[in-house]
Amino acid sequence: MGVLEARDDQAVYSPLSPARTPRAAFQLTHKLVGASKWPLALLTLVYTINVSDQFLLPAMFPLLKREFGLSDTALGFLSGSYLISVTLGTIPFGIIADRYRRTRVIAWGTTAWGLTMLWTGLAGGFVSLLVGRMLLGLWDPCDNPTSQSLLSDYYPVNQRSKVMGVYQVGQLVGFFLLPIGALMGEAWGWRSAFFFFAIPAFVVAVLAWRLPEPERGVQDRRHQRLSTDDVVGSVYEGMSALAAYRDIFRSRTYVAGLVSSSLGSVFFGGIGVWTVTFLIRYHDLSVAEGSAAISLFALGGVVGVLVSGNFADYLTHAGYRSARVAVAGIARLVTAPLLFVAFSVDNTPVMLTLFTFGAMTLVAAIPPLNAVRVDVLHPHLRGRGSSLDAVAQSLCSAFSPVLFGILADLMGLRSAFLLLIPLTAVAGVLLLTVGLASYRGDEQRIQAQIRREAQEFGDPDGMQEHEQAEKVAVSGQGKQLSAPDMKSGISKKDARGGESVRQSMQLDSSEMDFRQPLLQIEELNYSYGAIRVLFDVELKLPEGGCHALVGRNGAGKTTLLANIGGLLDGQTGRIFYRGQEIGGVPPDQRVKLGISLMAAGQAMFPSLNVRENIWIGAYPFLTDQSLVEQRFDAVLNVFPNLKTRLSQRAGTLSGGEQQMVALARTLMAGPDLLLVDELSLGLAPTVTEQLLAVVEQILELGTTILLVEQSIGVAMSLADSVYFMERGSVSFLGSSKEVDSDELSRWLLEGRA
Repeated sequence: MGVLEARDDQAVYSPLSPARTPRAAFQLTHKLVGASKWPLALLTLVYTINVSDQFLLPAMFPLLKREFGLSDTALGFLSGSYLISVTLGTIPFGIIADRYRRTRVIAWGTTAWGLTMLWTGLAGGFVSLLVGRMLLGLWDPCDNPTSQSLLSDYYPVNQRSKVMGVYQVGQLVGFFLLPIGALMGEAWGWRSAFFFFAIPAFVVAVLAWRLPEPERGVQDRRHQRLSTDDVVGSVYEGMSALAAYRDIFRSRTYVAGLVSSSLGSVFFGGIGVWTVTFLIRYHDLSVAEGSAAISLFALGGVVGVLVSGNFADYLTHAGYRSARVAVAGIARLVTAPLLFVAFSVDNTPVMLTLFTFGAMTLVAAIPPLNAVRVDVLHPHLRGRGSSLDAVAQSLCSAFSPVLFGILADLMGLRSAFLLLIPLTAVAGVLLLTVGLASYRGDEQRIQAQIRREAQEFGDPDGMQEHEQAEKVAVSGQGKQLSAPDMKSGISKKDARGGESVRQSMQLDSSEMDFRQPLLQIEELNYSYGAIRVLFDVELKLPEGGCHALVGRNGAGKTTLLANIGGLLDGQTGRIFYRGQEIGGVPPDQRVKLGISLMAAGQAMFPSLNVRENIWIGAYPFLTDQSLVEQRFDAVLNVFPNLKTRLSQRAGTLSGGEQQMVALARTLMAGPDLLLVDELSLGLAPTVTEQLLAVVEQILELGTTILLVEQSIGVAMSLADSVYFMERGSVSFLGSSKEVDSDELSRWLLEGRA
């Protein structure tokens, strides 16, 4: 076995030094993690049903006209009455959403909405249809303002745009359900469609009732690392509606977003009503072809909301704090030229292509803009803020078709489109000027207010985690080990027959710096199906040194390492690496950030040869061929036995040689944090000694190691500190100098008392 360069001033220049490995500042978060996906799925489904029911009656107009002999004026009253009711009901529902249990608001409102659909299906004439339509409009706002407020408390702040993007898909998917209602109406009568669409309302109402109600502002407090265990009050709980709205309008970002959304709705409302007519008049399409073409709007919109939501969160997490405003503004700005050209050209394929991309960018602004509104409003004002925005958009959408019609009569429909399309550019410019200038100040004002409330109404002692005196992680039951519990009073025995250089350098627990840990885990939970393995795991790992995680078989050690390495994602909880939350960052990207996992057992690719296995470790910096070659040569100097095996398939090596290959691959990656799972598993003592010597020298290069090990002797010979894991929870025992290895061995055999 070769020798690594000692850790001194020259260590950083070693080809194997982690300091030589290029590091990315940020990697893409592509998963929704840290919370259950069920609330988002259910609330999106509610939105889908809402939209489909909302537009079901207009699809039935020909059938209603035939059965009841209604005039076009009467049909117009049915449409207009719905809008009036929505306008009247939205603001009250926003106030209710800010004051009462939101899951119950959605459940009761959706139930009333389903009953109204049944009433409409039983209608015997114009009056009962009108009453049903107006009642449906009253219940309709029960979900949107309430759902957006709920989503902001269900899911982490750094994933808000992504969540809003998924939620917005519900609106677009709802349009695809309308043909189902039309087909049912033609086949079995218009009443069957209303009865059919009423059924899901009762189902989702029951499911919404069963949803857990999150504490208002819990994600905002968690984002600022404040205590989330206490119920935190707010000055807004008893504030009058007028005073609350005055506070909402203090936010220039909110006002800019409100005006931008309203301007966008002036065009958005008209495009849905008049595009089919435009295609018929200017592109000679039939009614059926024009109606099919309009589906491109929904398809482009689905792509737009998903892409923009993820992209805005990506940029925000990467350090561009105002990225959500910027993405929304740029999307609106780009929409104008795309649609202007689309409605100018006579070539139908070109028009439809540009129309699809224009729809994508037009709708793409909605998720980040919704996230911005949540960011700059207090948790107790988000229902009212969302409802006010919804009313403004509804009024503009209602006025839009009329405005298009007036302009079309005066100058032609194409000219009407070309005249109103620039409104989207104005909406974008407003966001990119006023919105960008005020966003950070408004966001910081809300964050500061949440901190003050956490201190005033919550637990002052638990306000800031970094202000706490705790230096140890707590178990899942919240018990903190006291100093006497951490020390056995018996000096640590040398597990390998004497004190090594590493052991002579080991620190006492009082010397370890937990204030800015390299790795921090908060309330991490993980289950394999119905079997829960991790229970609110809390862990702080200081930078530097080796930290042993010991525990009985089945305690959850391997599962914990897999969560840190990104192979698994906890159902709840958060993982921070160098202060950055890495939830949802895929494992290959975590390697680029500096986290490598050496799994237990055969941690290599058996079908590849030794050379290929080692070279895979250079994945984070493949573009730097010079460093790859230098590091490869240095690795072979550490493991000279592998030089003659480079062309041999790794699966044919002995167990000890396979572990050497795995460790060599890890050295190639140059990790800052190395996760080692059962290094000595199934190996002969002499092989274990060789590997331990290499691990000690890896530590001397500056790599931090989290070592999971069944062998107490191996763990204690390397570790600076010791953590004990039992029944899915982690406790910090102290420095390895303070831990009695005999007592620790007894815990592994008998369990901890």
